[in-house]
Amino acid sequence: MVRLGLAKRTNRPIGIVLNPLSNRVISIDDKDTIMKRGLTILDSSWNRSDENFFQRYERNGRRLPFLLAGNPVNYSKPFRLSSLEAVIASLYIISEIDNAMRFASIMKWGKTFLELNKWLLEEYKGKSSQEILSIEEQFLKEIREPRQ
Repeated sequence: MVRLGLAKRTNRPIGIVLNPLSNRVISIDDKDTIMKRGLTILDSSWNRSDENFFQRYERNGRRLPFLLAGNPVNYSKPFRLSSLEAVIASLYIISEIDNAMRFASIMKWGKTFLELNKWLLEEYKGKSSQEILSIEEQFLKEIREPRQ
């Protein structure tokens, strides 16, 4: 994203910080902050990051709700999104659909990510954090309970 001029490197996180260990979920409530101050993505390998690393970024931290990765490395693994997928999801959730589509077009699997998560992204779109948590909880409950 940096190489394409769609993001810039910063020394300090600004705006909303995507943090997979945050207790708060990203929502429409964050749109003004993201549009004015930005969205910080912590570029860190899933294999090398631990709880201590992410705790430093809790202040303005937000996590994404349940979504499946569409990238070839972690395809269909829950919560294992690439940085690009995290940006796409964040933009979609705050109802910045055109921008989400623009980022999705960067990689071939961007469209795969959107197709894989279409129903959930539509459910999360434009919702408050409480609504998103409720949708996520209900969805996880349904997939965990065996069908009779």
